[in-house]
Amino acid sequence: MAKLVEFDKVKDLENFIRKLGEAGYVVERGPHAVLEDHSEITTLKVYMNGRMVAYVVAHYITQYYRAVVSESYSDDQAFLSKLFEIKYSGERWSIPVNPVYIIVFEEGLMSTLEKYEDLYPVQDGEGLVEAYRSKNPNYKVIPRIVVARLVNLS
Repeated sequence: MAKLVEFDKVKDLENFIRKLGEAGYVVERGPHAVLEDHSEITTLKVYMNGRMVAYVVAHYITQYYRAVVSESYSDDQAFLSKLFEIKYSGERWSIPVNPVYIIVFEEGLMSTLEKYEDLYPVQDGEGLVEAYRSKNPNYKVIPRIVVARLVNLS
């Protein structure tokens, strides 16, 4: 029987994926979309010994969200310049703005999740998440739509 876990310990999505790999899981990236509010959403399939043990739905912001909260956003050329500045800065991160939703098919994954801890990948990560949430008050419904679709496919 599948179990839905709202996993709120993830502050660094790339670290979470890396830690699953270190625990012996294979993570396959699925569909990805950039949303109108400049956040992103993706699904991941998690395998152990060739068997799918979980679906993961992550709703997050990346380093490009800095351009949205910058003074440049109201001017197209300034915004484009800011995006290129960020692109070539070398900064790369993904911070969930919602709990990561995990549809768990095998209980063995739960012990890995219980041990998981991380920190924001950038010093102002929490502030960027708060800025996103204040600009997008309905942010909580976004991953639930994807979770509902995945349950329908299972």
